[in-house]
Amino acid sequence: KRSPHITFASTLHRRTPFKHCITMASNSMRFLEAFTRAAKRQHVSGRAQRGLFAGRDKAFGNNVSFSKRRTRRAWKVNHQWKTLYSEALDEKVGLNVTTHTLRCVDKIGGLDNYLLSIKDERELGVKGLKTRDRVLAALAEA
Repeated sequence: KRSPHITFASTLHRRTPFKHCITMASNSMRFLEAFTRAAKRQHVSGRAQRGLFAGRDKAFGNNVSFSKRRTRRAWKVNHQWKTLYSEALDEKVGLNVTTHTLRCVDKIGGLDNYLLSIKDERELGVKGLKTRDRVLAALAEA
């Protein structure tokens, strides 16, 4: 015998009015969005805002010894000061970038394509946004 509070997918259309189905769907979407927001970093350090860090930042955790003693530690980002060539600006742009970002730039096909493909403004940071605005202005001018 079925429990009265469980509604199976095959019987959903017979027992539940349509507007309740929409409410249930929107609640489940909000539930999933909460997890994706939790997965993203809420705080971005100043160093990451001033360069292209591709969502990477300093991470914190513990060193755990054989005796299970925990010692706090931090994992720093492997970032380098590089000058990357922009075809739209026809000049080299000096940026503080992570090695992960360098691989992404190579994969996408250049600095201009990378800057234009990123939709999340927090991921680009202040200097990345300024460079993207310059690239967009140069492309609109040409």
